[in-house]
Amino acid sequence: MTELPETMSADTADRTTWMRRYTLDPALAEEFVEFLTKEVFPAREGRGFTVESVWLDSEKSQLTWFVSRLGDSAEFAAAERAWEESEERAEIFAGKPKYVTDKDVREVTRLR
Repeated sequence: MTELPETMSADTADRTTWMRRYTLDPALAEEFVEFLTKEVFPAREGRGFTVESVWLDSEKSQLTWFVSRLGDSAEFAAAERAWEESEERAEIFAGKPKYVTDKDVREVTRLR
């Protein structure tokens, strides 16, 4: 994953960030984290996204991650749609179990 400094970088104002919070099947949580880390994140980063941080609750039932990209909200949304509709994504997810049972995805602003 791309490493970011703890302080806000100079390009923060030029970035759009989305929070992605997933409700998981706890029995599949560790497998899902490995899948994200080895397959999904590298593919997304290859498309200009930056995975900023990833958090898993102690019950392994919710995973929250923050992903950013240079550009405004509309540019991020367009890149997100392109990813969601891509053959690359379809191939990565083909045959995988249903790790995520619910999700909350929204644009957020980093305050600190």
